[in-house]
Amino acid sequence: MLSDGIMAPSSRSLQVRAQGPGPGTLGGSAQRNPQLPHNHPTPRVVLVASKNPVKVNAVQRALQRCFPSLDLAITGREAPSGVPDQPYGDQETLAGARNRVAALCCTATAAGVSIATAQNSRMPPPTEAIASSLSDPEGLSPGADLLVAIEGGVGNAKAPGQAGALECFAWVCVRDPYTGAESTARTASFALPSALSDLMRDKGMELGDADDAVFRRVRGKQGSGTIGKLSNGVLDRTEYYVQATVCALLPYMQPQLYGTEYARFLGVVEACKEASQIPDANNAFL
Repeated sequence: MLSDGIMAPSSRSLQVRAQGPGPGTLGGSAQRNPQLPHNHPTPRVVLVASKNPVKVNAVQRALQRCFPSLDLAITGREAPSGVPDQPYGDQETLAGARNRVAALCCTATAAGVSIATAQNSRMPPPTEAIASSLSDPEGLSPGADLLVAIEGGVGNAKAPGQAGALECFAWVCVRDPYTGAESTARTASFALPSALSDLMRDKGMELGDADDAVFRRVRGKQGSGTIGKLSNGVLDRTEYYVQATVCALLPYMQPQLYGTEYARFLGVVEACKEASQIPDANNAFL
């Protein structure tokens, strides 16, 4: 058991500690509000809905770049997606990311959070049936400040000249479990060569399995990924996920512009409310 009631990582968890110089501020001047319903501990606790080190490290890098002054404890946890192992299309892939976050969120009753908090989200919450089916017996460590899920998918390529090809992409979902504030972002997409797409279509393989077969390796999705092989290492799977994760974190970086429901992570709720009354809200934090 760690401080503030946070459970130590078990064999089913992957934890990374990223330490900054001190508590974060918004633009350097707005201090965290000690009267928040959940007073932020140090470090901020972030749960990633996966134990895949690629996804955990991608979230760590994104958070460190977006919030360099925060002390962070990032833990990978298994969470079901509620969609096929190989999601197809944007709708199914995004649903997988949102369901993984919901699976973490709906087990957070010890922290006073339930799936009902998603009612405050800008996006529709999962149905009660989905929430029930995604119940995670492992439970959520009380005190988590942010939940993040990354779901990879494939779909029909849309670019001219790529008719019949499959493209690869991923969706990132970030939620504050206390306010229900949620944001999402999509990665860039890239076309898959026929050597991969044929195995997926004809033999029903997941991309990771097709990748291992074509490139003759084991668990490539936990390393450089398909993008790493195709780009000759110019872009690996971790960095591929980092940019989309940064984009999903934008509302939490600029809550004075996106809404006070995103301000709790930085602890600047009151400062955000004041800034919303200032014509040039962005400069209020400079």
